[in-house]
Amino acid sequence: MKKILLISTIYPIPSKDNKGTAVCHFFAREWLKMGYEVRVVHIQAVYPEILYRLARLARSRIASLTGAVVYTEAQKEIVRYEMDEVPVMRVPVFKPIPHGAFQAKSLRNALDAICADLAAAGFVPDLAVGHFPNPQIGILNELKQRFAGLSTCCVLHLESELGQIASVYRKDFKELMAGIDVWGFRYKHLQALFTERFGAPERSFICYSGVPDGYIATENNHTYGQPLREFVFVGEMIARKHPAKVLEALEEAYPSGDYHLTYIGDGQQLEIIREQARTAGASDRVDFLGKIPRDAIKSRYDAADCMVMISEGEAYGLVYLEAMARGCIVIASRDEGFDGVIIDGVNGFLCRAGDAGELAGIIRKINAMSPEEKRKISRNAWETARGLTDHLAAKRYIEDVLSSL
Repeated sequence: MKKILLISTIYPIPSKDNKGTAVCHFFAREWLKMGYEVRVVHIQAVYPEILYRLARLARSRIASLTGAVVYTEAQKEIVRYEMDEVPVMRVPVFKPIPHGAFQAKSLRNALDAICADLAAAGFVPDLAVGHFPNPQIGILNELKQRFAGLSTCCVLHLESELGQIASVYRKDFKELMAGIDVWGFRYKHLQALFTERFGAPERSFICYSGVPDGYIATENNHTYGQPLREFVFVGEMIARKHPAKVLEALEEAYPSGDYHLTYIGDGQQLEIIREQARTAGASDRVDFLGKIPRDAIKSRYDAADCMVMISEGEAYGLVYLEAMARGCIVIASRDEGFDGVIIDGVNGFLCRAGDAGELAGIIRKINAMSPEEKRKISRNAWETARGLTDHLAAKRYIEDVLSSL
């Protein structure tokens, strides 16, 4: 089984407007390096023109409030390009309303175009992998009818996608579910919620992402001889990530103000936190760096004792893994995307999303640990990241799928 077709509604585009996560591309790129033939289909939703007019008027505000990728122009033609030698076909498909079903006629036309493109390239897929459910579940089932012997896999990323499945596919889902050979879940809690709602899939796996080899520290410089002092938050400053709760927790955990917090990222919550810091008299203890390049964040992790983000609706959270790769002690959200990679008290800590009181208690608990205990947590975090490089994560992914077939 050497030919993989990856289908996703989120994929990077080769332009200055690219704001989509590259997580699917990292898998495709690594599979290509491993000797697989890989092609990508990027389904680009196209909406009624009125929505683009609204987006042009309030693009920044929509993006800062939701963290979503906001397009201001409709893509009307198929676009083909290569990224790291991976061939990508970006196909526009009409969707009347956000988060709703794609238009059936537009979807059929897209499927015909995809199959024609594959035929022109002489590419007969052995495995079709879909990331996100809408419209990938339907597309995978249709491709299975068009390509004899095709195996299928669908990977879900977020809890909200379960509601999307129920609303978009409705009574047809049980039949469509059977047409997917292997189900992937970005985190264990999502797998449990899916099983509770739709029943246990016959074959499934947990789909973890990785970090580049070069992101992993060759030497862990964190000594943890003193209580935690330097904290860093890395992420979009939006409500569901609860950035303000980190400052609230630190004010509670350090009555004397003996801490420093660095925020890295942009978004609507920034001014809220600035005002929160002013009100608390903590402005001199909080820095705001805005959005900075991924590689530049490495030095910030190296300087920090602890990376904290207790967000909800988190699909995975590569920033956690990046911090662990530098030897940081990490506090993430319980029952969210990184629960399962972090084992509480072993290679990091877990806190209920948005709970500043619990977070303050966790910080006090860490500070009560001996230097040896903290160094062990840090070492275990680093070892976890070493086992989840981009290459190893992609290798684990494809091996998990193939072993299930």
